[in-house]
Amino acid sequence: MHKRDAVPVIPSDRGQQSPSSALICEAIRKRALLEFEYHGGHRIVAPYCHGISARGIEVLRAVQVRGFSSSAGYGFGKLWAIRDIWDLQILDETFIPDDPDYNPNDRGMKQIHCRVRSGGTDVTGSQY
Repeated sequence: MHKRDAVPVIPSDRGQQSPSSALICEAIRKRALLEFEYHGGHRIVAPYCHGISARGIEVLRAVQVRGFSSSAGYGFGKLWAIRDIWDLQILDETFIPDDPDYNPNDRGMKQIHCRVRSGGTDVTGSQY
């Protein structure tokens, strides 16, 4: 597992993209795993969707594949608040987007910056 493109995550204002947005969208485009610290635990996730939640918070929809999980929550999509992510890095390791429950028109988001779509990756600013 090789790390690259490490950048600090700077929390954004409500409803605005953070500087980490481009890094997350690059990982989604490349289907690359992301690694970060979240609520005191080391996480490795497969990123599926990035945008602004219905509550106006910048979030990442991702499936945790390795690392710490107090709930043993592996194998399904979770929303991760960007403001709580630290030491975000793209890994050279890729993933196949095969979550059967993933919906590219995520109802948990009012705005999608980038997402995995069947047949390709859509980088957009569409409202939902």
